[in-house]
Amino acid sequence: MPVLQLDGGDLFGRRNQNERFQTEFLCEEVADLGVDAIGLGEQDLNYGLKFLRSMMDKYGLQFTSANVKDAATGKLILPEYLIVKRGGITFGIVSVLDPAQKILTMTADDSQFQVDDPVATLRELVPRLREKVDTVVLLGHLGDSQTDNVVKEIQGIDISVTGHTYRNITTERILNDTVMLGASYEGRYLGDADLMIDPDNGKVMAVAIKVTPMDDKVADDPEMLKKVKDFKQRLVDFKEAKRAAYPRTFGSDQENFLGDRSCKGCHEDAWNVYAKSAHMKAYMTLRNKGQHFEPDCLVCHTTGYQYKNGYADEAPYNRLINVQCEACHGYGTQHARDGKWVTQAKDSCVVCHDKENSPEFDYDTYWAKIKH
Repeated sequence: MPVLQLDGGDLFGRRNQNERFQTEFLCEEVADLGVDAIGLGEQDLNYGLKFLRSMMDKYGLQFTSANVKDAATGKLILPEYLIVKRGGITFGIVSVLDPAQKILTMTADDSQFQVDDPVATLRELVPRLREKVDTVVLLGHLGDSQTDNVVKEIQGIDISVTGHTYRNITTERILNDTVMLGASYEGRYLGDADLMIDPDNGKVMAVAIKVTPMDDKVADDPEMLKKVKDFKQRLVDFKEAKRAAYPRTFGSDQENFLGDRSCKGCHEDAWNVYAKSAHMKAYMTLRNKGQHFEPDCLVCHTTGYQYKNGYADEAPYNRLINVQCEACHGYGTQHARDGKWVTQAKDSCVVCHDKENSPEFDYDTYWAKIKH
C-alpha cells in the first residue's frame, strides 16, 4: 500500500548548542524514515535559516512554508508547496505558520522574518495549486482552533494535518469536506490514516484513523536502539569537549558555595541591592537567548563555574545560577570579616568585565549600580 509520510513541524529542538547537536542526529534519522514533507514550525528556525537549509541539503529534508518570508526581500524562505505522487494520486502539500508564534533564533535579529496572514495566503494559493494536483493537503502549524478557523475559511483543502498541537484526533473528523488529522507533539504519538481516495477527482471517500502512543509497549528496534546509544555517548563527548576549555582548577574540594540566601540573613541591605541588579538576572539572559548550556557564557553568568563545588548542570550545584554574592566574594565557607572580601570583590570584576565582553566597563560607573 502506498504511504505518504507527513510532519506538522517543530522538528528542531530548543535554542541551545546541545539541542542543536541533537537536532542534527534527529534530522538524519527522519531522513532515513523517508518523510515526504515537513511543515515549517517556529522552532525549526531556532538555529537560524542557514542551519535549517544545511539540514535540508545534507539530509534531503523536504520543508515547506507558504507564508514565512525574509523581511528584507519579501521572498519566501522555503518552497511555497510540494508536489508528491503516490499511488496514482498527485498530492499538493502546503504549510502555513501562525503569525502569533514568535520566531526566535540563536543567530539573527528576531525581525528577520515576516509571517503573512494564513487565510489570505491560502485563499490565493489553494486554487492555483488545485490546477496542478488531485488532492490538497494542509500542514497547518496553527494549533487546534486556528486550524479549524482556516479550514472553515478556505475551500478546496482535502486533508488537514494539525501542527503545534497537544491533542490527538483519534476518530474520523470531517470539517467542511476536509478530513482533519492530528497527532500530539514531540513524536509521542504516531498518527496513521488509511484513506480511500477517488482517483478521478482526488476526493477522500473514506478514512480509518489510528493513533499509536510511542511508549514502552512499542518494542525498540535493535538498530535504532544502537544508534541512540551511540549518539548519547557522542553527546556526552560533545559536552565534555566544550567544558574542557573551563576546567575546575580553582578553589578547594573542602570549601563550598553556600548560595545568596545564606548571605541575606546578616547582609539584608546588601542582598536587597543585589536582588534588584542585573547580576541576579544573569542566568535568565542566557536562557532567553538559548545559551544556558554554553561554557563560554556560563563562566560569567553563574557562580563558581571554574571552582571546585561551583556551578554545574546537576543538583545541588545548579542552584548557583546568576552572579551571586560569592561570585565576587568567594566561598561562603571562607567568609572573611577583616575587609579582605571587599578587595577581592573589586579585583574579581575585570575577570568577566573584560575588553571583549564589556568594552565600556568603568569600575566607578558600574559600582554605582550595585553599591552596597
